[in-house]
Amino acid sequence: MSRAGIPRLYTIAPNLPFADALAAGLLARVDADPLRLSELTILLPNRRAVRALREAFLRLNDGQVSLLPLMRPIGDVDEEEITFLGAGLNGDDTAFPPAISETRRQLELQKLITRWAKVGSGEQMSSAQSWRLAGELAKLMDQVETQSLNFDKLVDLVPDNLSRHWQITLDFLKIVSHAWPLFLKEEGLINPAARRDKMLRQLAYAWSKKPPKGDVIAAGSTGSIPAARELLSVVARMQNGAVVVPGLDRDIDDACWQAIDEVHPQYMLKELLNGMGVARTEVEDWPLPQDMVFASSASDERIEIMREVMRPSSTTAEWLKLPPEKRDAKKVFKGMRLIATPTRREEAAAIALLMREALETPSKTAALVTPDRVLARHVRAALMRFGIDIDDSAGITGEGTSVGTYLRLMITAADAGLAPVPLLALLKHPLASGGLERIKFLAIVRKLDKYVLRGVRPTAGLAGIIIASKTSEYIGEEESDCLERALAPIGELNALLEAGAECEISNLLELHLKAAEHLATSNDTSGAERLWSGDAGEALSNHFAGLLDDMQPHHRMHASDYPALFAEWLSTVTVRPKWGRHPRLFIWGAIEARLQRADLMIVGGLNEGISPPDAGADPWMNRDMRRQFGLPTPEQRVGQATHDFLQALGASSVVMTRAEKVDGTPAVPSRWLFRIKAVVGELPEGGEPWQHWIEVMDTPSHIMTLDPPAPRPPVKYRPTSLPVTSVELWKKDPYALYAKRILGLSKLKPLDDKPNAADKGSMIHDIVEEFIKHEGSVLGDVGKKRLIAIGKKHFEKVINQPVVYAFWWPRFLNVAEWFVDNEAIRHTTFTVSGVEVKAEARVPNSNFTLTAKADRIDMVKEDGSLVIIDYKTGGVPNDNQIRAGFAPQLPLEGWLAERGSFTDIEAATVSELSYWKISGANPACTVTIVDEPDIRIKEAIEGLTKMVEAFSKEETPYLSRPSPLKNHRSDYDHLARIKEWQNTMIQSEEKSS
Repeated sequence: MSRAGIPRLYTIAPNLPFADALAAGLLARVDADPLRLSELTILLPNRRAVRALREAFLRLNDGQVSLLPLMRPIGDVDEEEITFLGAGLNGDDTAFPPAISETRRQLELQKLITRWAKVGSGEQMSSAQSWRLAGELAKLMDQVETQSLNFDKLVDLVPDNLSRHWQITLDFLKIVSHAWPLFLKEEGLINPAARRDKMLRQLAYAWSKKPPKGDVIAAGSTGSIPAARELLSVVARMQNGAVVVPGLDRDIDDACWQAIDEVHPQYMLKELLNGMGVARTEVEDWPLPQDMVFASSASDERIEIMREVMRPSSTTAEWLKLPPEKRDAKKVFKGMRLIATPTRREEAAAIALLMREALETPSKTAALVTPDRVLARHVRAALMRFGIDIDDSAGITGEGTSVGTYLRLMITAADAGLAPVPLLALLKHPLASGGLERIKFLAIVRKLDKYVLRGVRPTAGLAGIIIASKTSEYIGEEESDCLERALAPIGELNALLEAGAECEISNLLELHLKAAEHLATSNDTSGAERLWSGDAGEALSNHFAGLLDDMQPHHRMHASDYPALFAEWLSTVTVRPKWGRHPRLFIWGAIEARLQRADLMIVGGLNEGISPPDAGADPWMNRDMRRQFGLPTPEQRVGQATHDFLQALGASSVVMTRAEKVDGTPAVPSRWLFRIKAVVGELPEGGEPWQHWIEVMDTPSHIMTLDPPAPRPPVKYRPTSLPVTSVELWKKDPYALYAKRILGLSKLKPLDDKPNAADKGSMIHDIVEEFIKHEGSVLGDVGKKRLIAIGKKHFEKVINQPVVYAFWWPRFLNVAEWFVDNEAIRHTTFTVSGVEVKAEARVPNSNFTLTAKADRIDMVKEDGSLVIIDYKTGGVPNDNQIRAGFAPQLPLEGWLAERGSFTDIEAATVSELSYWKISGANPACTVTIVDEPDIRIKEAIEGLTKMVEAFSKEETPYLSRPSPLKNHRSDYDHLARIKEWQNTMIQSEEKSS
C-alpha cells in the first residue's frame, strides 16, 4: 500500500463505473484470492454504496458466490440521515452516552416548541406546525454539531438592519442552545450527529496509534463530514490504508483550480484534499488490471469538454481560446444526446421508450438518474403499459402506500363525523373487511352506499348511520350488526376527536391503530397480520412502534390536531421494496449514480430548480450569516449535484431529457445545458424518433364513426301508459325513456347531497298545495301568516343549510307576499277547481293511457272555462319549444281537462295555459301565458297520437337525441355514449340543413 505517514490517495475517472472499477482493482490487488479479499476492510459513504459494491463483485464473478471484504458505511450527510458505525471497526461505543432516537428527539423538541409558543405569544401552536419546526431544529443541530460549532456564536451574528427579527429568532433558538443541552444532560443522552462524530474521531485516533490488521480502503466519499474527513486522512496515511475518491479532475489548470467556488463540481474534493493536506498532484489513478476494459466509458474528448463547460465563472474567457476541433459537438458528444419534450408526461413516455428499447439487447442495462420524484413516478407509470414494473430507489413516502392511504382514510372519516364520502372511501379500501370475507363485507358496504348514504346524509356520527341502516328495508339485521361492530372503534375515535380536549398523543395513536386493525380483520386473518405485512406494512409498523415507545406520558395535545399531525408522521416514512426490482432497469438518485453505471444512462429533469436543485433558503440564517457562523452554504448542494451530473455523463451512451413545461408552466433549462451550448454552440439534440413514437403510440391508426344507439325492444315490453311529464322526455330523447321505463334504470342520488333545485321545487309545490287545499284564509295578513307558518314547517328539515337560510328562505318570504296578494286579485275572477289533481285517459285510436297530475286548475267565474297552471321554480319553456312539441305537458293537461278526465272537475273549454315562475326575486313571480291554447292542445294530442302509433311498431327505434342540435341533457347520456357520435351527427344535420 504506502509507507506510514505518506498519504496514498487514488481517484477513479468519471468515465469509469466507480463500483465496478473499485471492485476490479481490489480483486487485482489480492490476485483474485478470495481468502485475502475477505481480509480487506472497505469504508463506504452509506449503505447504498455498500449494496452497489456488493453487486459489482457479483457481476465481476459472473454471479458466482464468493467471500467479500468487510464493508462498512461511515455515514454521509448528503443522505440527510444519521448512519451509525457498526460493529467491527474497533470503536468502543460505550465510551460515549447513548444517542437519543430520532423520534424521541423530535417529540421532545415539539414539546419545547409548543411551550415556547404558549409563553412567548400566548397562542397555541398546532401540533403539525410544532412537529415540522422540531424537524427543522433537529436538522440545524445536526449541521452545527457536524461542523463542530457552538450555538454561543449566534449572538455575534446580529446585523443592525435585522436586529428585531433576529432577536425573535435568537429567542426561539434558545430551545437548542439552552433548553436542549439541559434536557440531554438530565437524560444522559447525546445527539446522533455528535455521537457519530465522536465515534469517527475515536476510530481515527485509535487507528492513528495502532492500525488494524489487513488493508483498509475508504472509497466513494467526498468528505462532506469533517469527522469523516479526519478518518479519511488517517486511513490515507496508514501503511495498510488508502483512500479512493470519485472523479477528481487532476488535469484542470491551476488558475481554474484556485478559482473553484462552492457551485463547482470539484469544490468538495478540493476541500477534502485541503483538509487532508494533500496536493492533487499526489493523487494517483486507481490501479486496474491491464486487460480490464469498460464498455460503458465515455470518450476522453467528452470528459475534456465537460471540464471546460464547468469552468468557474471567473475563468470562462478561456472558452474563446478553444480550437474548433475541441468544440465539434458531433465529435465530443458522440453517444450523447438531448431530448426536449413539450410536457413532463411526454418526457416520461420518451424515457420509458428508451428503457424499453434497451431490453431488446440481451444483458443491456438502463438507468434513469433524476432528483425529480414526480418524473420518476411518471416513468414508472409509463413503463406499466409495457408490463414492466421497476422500483424507484428513493422509495415512496408512507402516505403513498396502500397501508398509509388506509390509515389516512380512517382518520379522515373519523374527523369528518363518519360523513358518507370519506366513510365509503375507507370501507371500500381493499384492507377493510369488517371481520368477514372481503367480498361479503363489500356487498354490505354497497347496500349501505345505495340505500342509506345517498341523498341528504343521516344524523352525524356512528349512531346516525347505524339507526339509518337498521331502519332500511334493504339491509338485514345481521348486516347492520356487522356494520355496527366494524365501525365501533372508529366511532370511539370520532367521539374523541369531536370532543377536542387535550389528551395523550399515545392514546390517540393506539386507538387509531386499534380501529385500523379491527376493521382490517377478515374471517380467517387477523387485522394486524393483514395490515402490517409487506414492505410498507413493516416500515409503518416499525415507525409507529418507535413513536409509541418514545412517547412519554406528558406528551399531550388537543385531539383536533391529531389528523394533521398524523399526516406529518406518514410523510416522514420512506418505504423501499426489498424484492421485485427489475434486473436490468433502474431509477437512481444522485448517490447511486455517483457510484454505479448502466449501459444507458438517462439523465432526466434537466430544468433549473430540479437539476441542479434550488439552493433554497435556511429558515434560521441567511447565506452571509451561515458563512460567518461556519456552516456550509446552500450552494454546496449545487456543486455536489454538478459533480454527480458529470459522473452520470461519464457513460458511453447518455440521453439527457427535459420538459419545456412543467405542470403547465414554462420551465427554464438547466444552467448546465446553457453552459454546454455556450461552449460548443449547439446541444446534441436527438428527439427523433422518440417524439414520433410517442405520438404514434397515443394516436389511433384510424377513427371509427359510430352510429347512435337504436334499441328496438319487443312491443310487449314497450310502455302502454305514461304521465305527461314523460311525454316530453319521450319527444326529446326516446333513448332516455327506454332506459328509464323499459330497462328500469334510475339515477342514484348523490352522496352527502345538499338541498338542490329539485328539492326546492318540491317544497314550494307542497307548501302551495297545503296552503290552498286546507281550510283557512288565503287572503290578507291572515293568509300571509298562515302561508309563512306552512313554509317554516316544510323548510325546518333543511333550514340549517347555508344556501337555504341565506337565499331560499328570504326569497320564499317574497313569494308569500306576492302569492297572497295575487290570490286576492284572482279571487274576484277565478275559482280554484283543483290542486295537484290527477287525470288519465286513453289516447285516441290506441290502447295507450295518458296520465297527469296538474299543479292547479282554476275556473273562470264568468264563462266556466278552465285555466291550467304549472308552477315552475326553474326555467320556463319558450313559445318556440311549445310550438315544436318539445314542451307538451301543459297542452296535454289541457286536452285531459277538456275531456273531463281530471277527478271531480267537469269537462270544459280550456281558455288559458300558463306557467308561474316562482323565484322570489324581483318580481317574486312571473306569469307566462301560452299563445293560442286551443291550437297548442290540438297539436300536442296529434303529436302524441303519431308517436304512440310509431312506437307501437317493433321496427321503430328508441333513438338518443334524434335532433342533436337541440339543447338537451339527460341522466342517460353516458349510457348512450353520445360523445362518441354526437359531433358526427351534428355535422351531418348542419350539412342537411
